Amino acid sequence: MGKRGKIFFYSFLCVAFFVMGICFLTNLTDPKYGYGRHSEFMKYGEKCEVLFFGNSHMGCAAYPMELWRDQGITSFNMAGAGNPMPSSYWMMKNALHNASPKVIVIDCYRLRYNTMIDVNKGTLHTQTDPLPLTADKMRMICDLLESPNDRLEFAWSFAVYHERWQELNRIDFEPEIGVAKSRYTGFYDVAPPIEMDERPAETVAFTSKGTEYLRRMIEECQSRGIEVLLVYLPFPALEEEWQEALCMEQIAEEYGIASINFLELQIADLGTDCYDENSHLNGSGGRKVTEYLGQYLVEHYDLEDHRGEAEYADWDEDYRQYTDNKLETLEQLESLDNTLVMLADQSFDCCIYVNGDADLWRQNEMYLPLVENIAGGKTEKLRQAAAEGRDYLLVVDNQEGVFESVDREQFSRACSLGQLSFDVDENGEGRLRLRDKQERKLPESSQPGAEAVRIFVMDNQGDGTVWTKSFAAEETIKVTR
Repeated sequence: MGKRGKIFFYSFLCVAFFVMGICFLTNLTDPKYGYGRHSEFMKYGEKCEVLFFGNSHMGCAAYPMELWRDQGITSFNMAGAGNPMPSSYWMMKNALHNASPKVIVIDCYRLRYNTMIDVNKGTLHTQTDPLPLTADKMRMICDLLESPNDRLEFAWSFAVYHERWQELNRIDFEPEIGVAKSRYTGFYDVAPPIEMDERPAETVAFTSKGTEYLRRMIEECQSRGIEVLLVYLPFPALEEEWQEALCMEQIAEEYGIASINFLELQIADLGTDCYDENSHLNGSGGRKVTEYLGQYLVEHYDLEDHRGEAEYADWDEDYRQYTDNKLETLEQLESLDNTLVMLADQSFDCCIYVNGDADLWRQNEMYLPLVENIAGGKTEKLRQAAAEGRDYLLVVDNQEGVFESVDREQFSRACSLGQLSFDVDENGEGRLRLRDKQERKLPESSQPGAEAVRIFVMDNQGDGTVWTKSFAAEETIKVTR
C-alpha cells in the first residue's frame, strides 16, 4: 500500500471511529423515555392486526393486553400524550415501516386544532427519539418543526441531551422492554367530572390542520388496503368538542368508513371512570371502552383469534407479566379510592367487607359508587347498609356472579376465592373464613379505631394468588396490613 493509500485508510478509520463514538454517545445520553415501547413495537409490530393512534385520550382507553385476553386480538397502542393530528399522522407513517395492520383506529379529539405538535416538546421527543433515522422521520421533522435548531434537536438527540452525564443510570445501559403494548397501563385516580354539554342541535362545519391530516391518514390507509375506524372517546365534553365528534362522523361518511361517537353511548360511567374532572378515563373507564372496542372490532373486521397458537405463545407470557404488574401495583396502592378503581377489573375476584360503625360512606362520597362499579351495578343491599350504618359484605366472582350480605348474616358458599363462609363466635366476633384453611377475622364493630374496610383479592387469570388489604377507620383512610 502506497503512502497515499495509507493516508486514506487511516483517515477512513479515524472518521469511522469518530462516527461510531458519536452514535454511541448519542444513544447513551438519550433519556430513553420511549425506548421500552419502541423496542416492544419493533418486536411485535409485524404480528399486530390493529394499531391505535391519537393522544392521551386514546392512551387511556385502549388496552392491547385486555384485547388479547378477551378476543385474541393482536394490537398495539401508539397514542402519544398531547398529539394533535399532524403528529399522529407522522407516527402512523413511521409505524407502517414495521407493521402491516388490518385495521387502524384513530381518535379524533383535538380535531379542530391547528397546531402541529404539542406545546410540550418533551412528549414529541418521547415518541420520535427512538425512531431510526429514515427518510420518513426526516420528512416528519421538517413538516412538524419550523426552527432549524428544533429540527437539529429532533434529528440528532445528542444536541439536546449531551449534558446528561450525571443522570446516567442502569436504564441507560440496559433499556427495559415493556409488555403492555402501550405506553399507558391505566390510571387509578378518580375525580367527579364537570358537567357534560348536550349534543348541539346543529353541526358547525370547520376545517383545520386536524381535519387536513386526518384525511391524509385515511387516504394513506386506504391506499394500502388498511381499514380505518374513527372514534371519539368518552369524557365530559363541551359544545366545541361535541362539534369535533360530529365533524368526525361527517368525514367518516364521506370516506365510507366506520366511526364510533362514544359521547352518545353509555359505555363509561363518568361518575366513577374519570381520572381527572374534564378529560381522561381512569383504569375502570379504559377497561370498559376496551371491552366495547374489542367486541366491535371482531364483529366488523376480519380479525383472527390467535390465542393458543404456538407462534403467539410470547403474547400469553406477556399477558401473565402484565397481570403480575397489575397485582404489584394493586398491592402498593395506599388509597382506598385508588384500590376500588383498580378492582373494577375482570382479572380480579374480590371480597370487600365494610364496617358499618366506621361511617365509611360519609368520609368520601365516591366510595359508594366505586363499590357499585366493582359489582357492575348489581347491588341491592349496599345503599341500605350505607344509609343505616350497617356492616356490609360484597363478594364479586366474575364467574359465579355477585353476592351481598348485611349485618353479619351467616353464610357459606363456594366461589373462585375458595369456600367462603361467615359466622359469629361465642364472643360475638365475626369470622370470615376462606377455603376452610385459614381464618380471617373481621374487625369488631365496637372497637375504637377498628378497620373500616378489609379486602380479599384473587388473581383469577394467574395462579389464583389470594392476598388481603385493610384500611383503617380514620378521617384519612390509610392502608393496614
